[in-house]
Amino acid sequence: ALMDWGCAGKPAKSSSDQVLPENWAFTLPIQVGDTVEADLGGAFFPATVTGVQGDKYDVLFFDGDTDTGFERGMIKLLTPPKEEEVVDTSNMTPKQLKRWKKT
Repeated sequence: ALMDWGCAGKPAKSSSDQVLPENWAFTLPIQVGDTVEADLGGAFFPATVTGVQGDKYDVLFFDGDTDTGFERGMIKLLTPPKEEEVVDTSNMTPKQLKRWKKT
């Protein structure tokens, strides 16, 4: 199952799987400490999120290099959040969304 997920870029299906959007790796919220892959000129490299400023993200790459200002579409979340961590933010006001992102 892990190999299927790694090759396909999405988790293997099982009867207990939660329903995630098809592009979850590029759209679900990212938090400091999340393990990701960040796009450096067309190639994705393993990294950890070290900071979030609005809609920009800072990362620490596997080799110790750091970079700042990544847009969400340039970062691929490697592990889907646990079911209880998935929050529907579509009906939140901007103020509620800002508060939720701080937690």
